[in-house]
Amino acid sequence: MPFLRYLKPLAPAVLVAGLTISGASAAVSGIEAASPQPADGSLKPGLSVVYYRHMFRNVDEIPDWAKYRDGKPGKPLHSLNYRTGLDAVLTSNGEDGVGAHIKGFIKFEAAGTYTFATHSNDGVRLTIGGKMILEDPDVHADRYSDPVEVEIGSAGWYPLEVLYFERKNTSTLQLFWLQPDDEEGSMSLVPAEVYGH
Repeated sequence: MPFLRYLKPLAPAVLVAGLTISGASAAVSGIEAASPQPADGSLKPGLSVVYYRHMFRNVDEIPDWAKYRDGKPGKPLHSLNYRTGLDAVLTSNGEDGVGAHIKGFIKFEAAGTYTFATHSNDGVRLTIGGKMILEDPDVHADRYSDPVEVEIGSAGWYPLEVLYFERKNTSTLQLFWLQPDDEEGSMSLVPAEVYGH
């Protein structure tokens, strides 16, 4: 089944021919909710971010780099929906050679099977509830990851962590989902209101 059936609303210029979802792959399970759950009103909107300046080639290099260099906290991200030309990466003041360690929580309103995919330029790794959900870890132009199904056992807040880097030129970091009750073909950007930190 073509991956494009799962995305809305994307411009025709973003066509990704040939990506398919394999019905044989098992969904990621064992995702753990935050414990204890954050109290109502205790979280700030968005996600926290720490930046590292280096010409990364793979997301694996970010934690290694962080062992020897202090990162610089940045303005919180409103969501995971950033696409820029030759401008600053995310909320950093850097245009090239930027690594980001993003942390916070994502709220699931109901249990069930969610499908996630990223659109990135360059590398990205997404972890939810202590499990790596997906990664597209190296240097690349704008592209979509393969979609991944995730089993969420109960409603609530779940820890979210993203490693991301942009090496040169343009940058993109977007997270899409298909919720349990969504119709096929309605994959959309994860809305800002489900993130907290």
